[in-house]
Amino acid sequence: MPYLQIGYKKIHYTDLKPERNDVRETFIFMHGLGSSQDYYHAVASGLQTHNFRCITFDTTGAGRSPYTHIEQSIQSLADDIIGILDALGVSKAIVVGHSMGGIVGAHLAAERSDRVVAAVLIGPVYPNPSLIPIFEKRIQTVEKEGMEPMANTIPDAAVGKQASPLAKSFIRELLLGQNPAGYCSNCRVIINAQPPDYGKVAVPVLILAGEEDKSAPLEGCQKMFNELGTGEKKLEIMSGIGHWHALEAYEQVGQHILSFYHDIQ
Repeated sequence: MPYLQIGYKKIHYTDLKPERNDVRETFIFMHGLGSSQDYYHAVASGLQTHNFRCITFDTTGAGRSPYTHIEQSIQSLADDIIGILDALGVSKAIVVGHSMGGIVGAHLAAERSDRVVAAVLIGPVYPNPSLIPIFEKRIQTVEKEGMEPMANTIPDAAVGKQASPLAKSFIRELLLGQNPAGYCSNCRVIINAQPPDYGKVAVPVLILAGEEDKSAPLEGCQKMFNELGTGEKKLEIMSGIGHWHALEAYEQVGQHILSFYHDIQ
C-alpha cells in the first residue's frame, strides 16, 4: 500500500491521476472523524474522469494511517495536508474537507492562500463549546467499550432519510475499522478546536450542507457562510441528506463540485 512519511507520521494515501497528462486542477480530500479516505472514493473517481487529479488520504490515527500516540490539532492536521502536497510535488490545490476536515479546510483557506486555490467544505463543523460534552461522552464510551457502540448507532442517527442501507453499511464499516485510541484523539481535536478566521478567507469557497445534518447543522453552516470574507462563496443545501453527504449522495456532491469549479474559472 502507498504511504508517505510526513515527519514522524506514516500517512496512507491514494493518488488518482487522469489518464491524460493535461490535469485541470488537483484536489486534496480530508475526511472527518470516524472515517477514511474511502469516504471520498466515488466522488474522487468521478472527478478523475473529468481530468482532475484527486489525492485522498487517511488522517493520522484513522483508517490505515497508524496512531502515533501524539495528540493532534487543527494546525497539525493542516500541516499534514501541506506536507502531502510537498511530498507529491503539488504547488497548489483545491482542499476538500468533510466534518472535522471542514474545520481544517477552512483554516487552510484562511492561512495558506499561497497553497490553496479554493475550498470545498462538506458538512463542516463550526467549533463551539456545545460540542464538548458530546465528544467527551464519545471518548468515555469508546475507551470503555471500543468502536462497537459508535458503529451500532451513528449509521442510523447521522444520516438523512434518503440514505440507502448500503451507505449505512459503509459507515458502519468505516467506524469499526477505526483505531479506538486514534478515534478518541480526533475527538479531542474537535473538543479543542477554535473557529478558523473565516473573515480572513479570500479564496473561493463552496459549503455543502445537509438539510437533515444533525452533526453539522444548517445553522452552523449558514453562520460560517456569513462570516467568510471571500466574495466568491456558495452555500448549497442538499435536500434529504444528513452528515455523510459523499456516501448518501455521491453523484450530487460531485455535480456540485464540478459546477463550483466552472463558476470560479
